[in-house]
Amino acid sequence: MSTTTCVELPEELRGASEALNRVGMNAESDAWALLQQIENEASVEQVATLKRSTELEGDTVERLLLWHAARKAALALPSLPVENKVRAQLDQDLRQLHATDVSVAVGSYQFVRAAKIATLRRFSAGPMEWEIDGIPRSYVLKASFPDKLRLLSFVTLRLGGWAPCFFMHVAPAPRNRGLTVPKLVMRAYYRMARSLELQPTVRALTAHAWFHDPAAVRDYPHLETLNQPYTDHGGLIVTLDPAPPDSGVLERNRQRAMDYTSGKVIYRHGLAIWPREAAIRWADAHPQYAE
Repeated sequence: MSTTTCVELPEELRGASEALNRVGMNAESDAWALLQQIENEASVEQVATLKRSTELEGDTVERLLLWHAARKAALALPSLPVENKVRAQLDQDLRQLHATDVSVAVGSYQFVRAAKIATLRRFSAGPMEWEIDGIPRSYVLKASFPDKLRLLSFVTLRLGGWAPCFFMHVAPAPRNRGLTVPKLVMRAYYRMARSLELQPTVRALTAHAWFHDPAAVRDYPHLETLNQPYTDHGGLIVTLDPAPPDSGVLERNRQRAMDYTSGKVIYRHGLAIWPREAAIRWADAHPQYAE
């Protein structure tokens, strides 16, 4: 018997397993391939079709696939080139993916996120997470003329290319509450920098968010900590297109949401780039964030 078949299937997932068996699908052998192809909410049709064939309600099919893929992913944990705290958090996440309190229904953001964690494509650094991606060249078109030149020059001379990069995302609640605690933010950057160090081909840590707009930092000074690695430690921030309502700009602050929806303020996406050598140099100088 293989290592991945030694753990008993949770009782609440057995009905979904039996339903998939009836339609000729083996969840244990096929879950990884099904979830690995998922990149966003628009790339889930194969899983959605499979789920419809079972005629099951709820999200037990999704949870079953996550459970099987996560068990396979756990076997690779010891050799993953990530910082130790990241590895420990991933181990915990893999154990809990199938039992999360939020819906992971196919087509939802939560399902896409969970699928990437279960197939070792998304990693947690605390209040922030990352995936391996690149800087879209289309961002150059969205920048103003001076920033177009700055961005092109920075990518060419400092990064040596557009990919691969760590692309940062805000973690879901309750972990995202740590974004207001400077020490937790710095720990997250430290974990990502140390993980960069272990992956020599990755060029930079990047982020694309409204809270990297200098105007947003001016209005909400607590955002300064999120921007310090880029502004003070060898990175770059350029502003792009206006941030839409679903960018997160309306969340967690009622006054900001009111000002934004009324048109009183408009924040833009900020593209933040922190080259690997600058991030590693910063981590070397700040061992206090290693815990």
